[in-house]
Amino acid sequence: MLATTRHRAELFELSPIKAMELAAARIPGVISLAQGIPSFPTPQVIKDFVSQQLQAGVCDKYSLTIGLADLREEISSQLSNDGLHFDPEKELIITCGSIEGITASILALTEPGAEVILPSPTYVSYQGAIGIARCTPIFVPLDEDRNFDFHVDAMRAAVTKKTRAILFSNPNNPTGTVYSPSALEALCRIAVEHGIYIITDEVYKDFYYSMEAHCTPCKYEFARPWVVRACSFSKAFAMTGWRVGFVHADAPLIQRILKYHDAMVTCAPVISQYAALAALRHGAPALAAFRDEFRRRRDFVLRKLDALSHAVDYQVPRATYFVFPRIKDTVALARDSRALAFDILEKAKLALVPGVAFGPSGESHLRISFGKELSDLQEGLSRFEEYLHGRTSLGRKVQVSPGQSPVSPAHGLKAWAARFISMCAAQQITRSRPTVIAIAGMRGKTFFKRTLFQILKHHMPTRTNALSFNTPIGLSLSILGLSQPKNVRELLLFPWRALAKAFIGPDPTKLLVVEYGIANRADAEELMRIAPPHWLILTPLTGSDANIDYRSVQEGVRRVAENVPAERILWVAGDPFVESLGCDLSPELRLPEMPVVPPLLSVGGAEFEPPPETIAGTSAQALYAAILLAGKLGMSSAAISQALLHDSAKQRS
Repeated sequence: MLATTRHRAELFELSPIKAMELAAARIPGVISLAQGIPSFPTPQVIKDFVSQQLQAGVCDKYSLTIGLADLREEISSQLSNDGLHFDPEKELIITCGSIEGITASILALTEPGAEVILPSPTYVSYQGAIGIARCTPIFVPLDEDRNFDFHVDAMRAAVTKKTRAILFSNPNNPTGTVYSPSALEALCRIAVEHGIYIITDEVYKDFYYSMEAHCTPCKYEFARPWVVRACSFSKAFAMTGWRVGFVHADAPLIQRILKYHDAMVTCAPVISQYAALAALRHGAPALAAFRDEFRRRRDFVLRKLDALSHAVDYQVPRATYFVFPRIKDTVALARDSRALAFDILEKAKLALVPGVAFGPSGESHLRISFGKELSDLQEGLSRFEEYLHGRTSLGRKVQVSPGQSPVSPAHGLKAWAARFISMCAAQQITRSRPTVIAIAGMRGKTFFKRTLFQILKHHMPTRTNALSFNTPIGLSLSILGLSQPKNVRELLLFPWRALAKAFIGPDPTKLLVVEYGIANRADAEELMRIAPPHWLILTPLTGSDANIDYRSVQEGVRRVAENVPAERILWVAGDPFVESLGCDLSPELRLPEMPVVPPLLSVGGAEFEPPPETIAGTSAQALYAAILLAGKLGMSSAAISQALLHDSAKQRS
């Protein structure tokens, strides 16, 4: 018995989020952007209703195990408004938050030794729930360069005879991903085909910052017998301390889950169930206000991260209140997010969550919560910026402290290997002969790259360099679609894979959009040798890191600009380093400053409606550049407008 107990204990470790919070609590003056707790108090209308029920004496005893009848009926009614029809008597359970419902579901639908597929990155606590059931988590990477959407083929390939369930948050914590309906439907078809369950955790379904409607696997009738959906009141109504949520599914599944729910908690706290009832009946105005404020905070965080694009790359979170930036290899400890997070905690008194906590593909990332007060965000991100100023290596005037040297430009590969991979990347470009659009600067390159791709992909076959790197070897790897070998087997296969990418197989790419990470003139020469640009977009070159030699960066950018005709250089207005390059810059290709997003963008004599998710500043400038360049490449105004609407329309469908 002792051995069994020890074995079970070894399956667990304290959630890295909680571990970070505990470590932060021991350091005076820490700002925490780690734990995902909304900063708002529970709305007063909810507390007043609960107070009335407490005085009436109706909160003193257990409810039915499945929960209060009034609450279940209210939930069922609201589900019906969303086109989801579930019997409040047989197909719904009120739970102690979503994680209790998820744990009960895993226990009910699996057996010890079974496998549960987790897309990675994913919420930390799922691993604990899977461990309680003595199952094995199988991590499948999400597609980071498509805003962490599902790799459907990879999910299908992960299914084995032992697979019993697929578990994910939708929208995703930590990435803020809104999964595409096409990917969700494909996932449901995989589940039905193989007879495995989908457990979808939808606690952030009320926090969208774009036009698309929330899509849930529950909407696909063919998959209904295989889907369990967990929801919570914690996030939407600032009720994390009340611990109340619900699960719904077909009656046979609910009957299986109910036995485990009853064994664990008997029923959800009755006082909290009344709070949930009040939230559904009276909480809509507060929810709308929370969502508006979170969007303002998100936009503030993204503007701060945009100014750090020499050190971080990020996807725009379209939901939740998290952003999940990837730390570039120009930052020391970038490849060890746990060590990096604790180094930031120690040196900057700022608590962030290491990305590896969310699964293997979360490595090299950090999770930042913008659920905190704006004042905390302002101070916390200022500390993050100051930390990075002392820890980045791109274009530095001085070296970092001994023992903390940054990763070399070769990403740890031998010099000969770096030359080899660069040669293969150059050969790939020579063979496929795409039109290369290079983006150079110190801020906003990622915004520009992804915005260009979203529009130009509708015009002709377009590819971007995967993720984003600030070194020549990073560009070479991403052009070939390869990553640095992680083990001996990958190392042995790596040269053959590189050669195959360079010399064998079709590549239909007609447009290649790449980021140039330039620290000096030598960088510029090497990048142009690998992927010589036909078009150049100049983003802001100024920054606030006193350790970066911006003049050297400017000299490198000037070297590239000298090799591109003036009529093919788009450039941002208002940046002194760009405007003092000394190159011929066409006024026609000037990208105006955009402190606000106009209702209509006037570009090239035509007007375009910006997508709702456009953010003032760099995001709006990137949209302007993408529209302008698309027109120069022969795309009609009507086609551009259609491209702008396409993705949102696809999501809403």
